Amino acid sequence: MSPPLIAVPLRADKIGISKPFLSVEGRQKLALIASLSHYDAGDILFHEGDRATSILNIVSGVGKSYSFLPDGREVIQAFLFPNDLIGPLDGDYFVNTVKAITPLVAYTLPLTALVQLLQSDPNLQWQFLTKACHELRLAQQHAIALSQNSAKQRLLMLLNLLRLHNEPRGANASQIHLPMSRADIADYTGLAVETVSRGLHQLQREGIIRLINQQCIEIIDQKVFTAALVSEA
Repeated sequence: MSPPLIAVPLRADKIGISKPFLSVEGRQKLALIASLSHYDAGDILFHEGDRATSILNIVSGVGKSYSFLPDGREVIQAFLFPNDLIGPLDGDYFVNTVKAITPLVAYTLPLTALVQLLQSDPNLQWQFLTKACHELRLAQQHAIALSQNSAKQRLLMLLNLLRLHNEPRGANASQIHLPMSRADIADYTGLAVETVSRGLHQLQREGIIRLINQQCIEIIDQKVFTAALVSEA
């Protein structure tokens, strides 16, 4: 059975805002032009430089958005979660490559139909812009974290991001699921893989987290975790 059409929510619940970015009416209008797409882990949703004919809104699963340096190295710009809008454009082309880390389901919104819909509905256009601005703020926060924060702070910020995305799915609030590899974490945080491993073990020695396995971390005490996040900022 397909997810309900209002799974095109573009919601803000995961960041502590109870009001959706889009109204119920707005979500219903988007749903009318959307189609459901399924991807396996490792599938490319689109490549950097591909001509853009649509944007995507994730229903379930996790992806990553990345680009390449001139020497061929991969640089992860963002991890993508349910309700995220994906498809940053430079004119008519995608600026990043997006790959599914886990099996992923997304609504495809054709750009031509989307533009026509937004032009005919100023209120929906404003709501959509609000969501886009939120995505830009997240990108800015990531850039600041890479330029100013210690390795410990970068790992804590990533764990907090993953924690916020765990909660809307009804997961145990004290456990953080890591769907990405250590190499992806290193790339996203601008650290070496060895530094990521040492940093996680340091957080465990300090009694902030417990490493359950490669894909699961437990926050031992939420207050201690929050205090460490703030003190390292």
